[in-house]
Amino acid sequence: MGRRLSIGGGDYFTVKQNFNTFFMTTTENLTINRILNAVAERKATDVHFVVGNNPIIRINGQLTDLADEEVINPEFLESLINFFAGEDKLEILKKKKEIKFAFNWLDKARFRVYIFKQKGYYSISLKLVPQQVRSLEEIGLAKAVAGFCRSKRGLIFVSGPFNSGRSSTMSAMIDFINKNIGGRILSFEEPIEQIFINQKSMIEQREVGQDVDSFSQGLASIKDEDVDVVAVSKVDSIESLELILELAESGRLVMAMVDYDSAISCLEGLISDFPQSKKQWAQDVIADYLVSIIVQRLVPTVQGGMVLAVEILIGSSSVKSLIKEGRYGNVESIIQTSRAEGMISLDYSLAELVRTGKIAQAEAIKQAVKPQVLMASLKKQ
Repeated sequence: MGRRLSIGGGDYFTVKQNFNTFFMTTTENLTINRILNAVAERKATDVHFVVGNNPIIRINGQLTDLADEEVINPEFLESLINFFAGEDKLEILKKKKEIKFAFNWLDKARFRVYIFKQKGYYSISLKLVPQQVRSLEEIGLAKAVAGFCRSKRGLIFVSGPFNSGRSSTMSAMIDFINKNIGGRILSFEEPIEQIFINQKSMIEQREVGQDVDSFSQGLASIKDEDVDVVAVSKVDSIESLELILELAESGRLVMAMVDYDSAISCLEGLISDFPQSKKQWAQDVIADYLVSIIVQRLVPTVQGGMVLAVEILIGSSSVKSLIKEGRYGNVESIIQTSRAEGMISLDYSLAELVRTGKIAQAEAIKQAVKPQVLMASLKKQ
């Protein structure tokens, strides 16, 4: 006998006392495995299960219905939740109404699972995690980013919207340090996606919600630990951000994922989050310890794939001076005029993709930070 958990609209499903004995019909099992096979075979990045809709997958940035599959009903969603989640996760879901975790499917694929409530019903979103860590070379960032990873201390922010490849870049940087440099690396992730094997480094991966209660609690716990590199998959609070800056001050290399759409908005946003009493301190620390800000977009190509557009700000002496003075507009000018030093604006990167025929001009304009700057750059060709 199981307990009953409401999923809204008067419908209920049974949360099994023992996940290993959960009963799934043959039809349900075949359906779930068929959908997951379709995700893997069609190289989809995401799949969404919402009551009242067909399963929806994302391929090359576009959402597509799996029209051959039946519309999802509450009973099938019950089966999906029990399929993906164990007893401990169901307890968290019942309490918090949402949960994120990683799921290995038949040794064929690994997914990041997000179960949440909307309109009174639970929904499920899956993101396919690459089976192997892509290298900086494969991503196309080796020339620019490998040098940042060799820094002994400082701050690297990887920014961009959802589905911009940020987690792949973070994983590639950890992989590069692991294979080429060495040291003790600690990551805080929600959830853990890629599993790393120690090579030249000692890597410890801590999952928020399982190994630590929160990002801030995990970061606070390592302030006096023997740690060389810290990787943070989410800056979810001002407390976490303050701890990240303190760790950089103490001589660690800290890599953190954030959500800004340009290097300038990243600088402005990070510093503006602090109360007035700490703004100058935050500005000084970021100025003193900034290694780089990497901003990404994954842009649909004319041939149906996706290509990376990137903005790179490097913490040069001139950039550091301008940050200390709060002159962010001048920092933008340096990005645009310092390509020889390895800096590049997102709009210039998009313009180059248009020039080489990889993306359409209309798509570049849609993705641009300043469309007028992009258009001016294209007119110079």
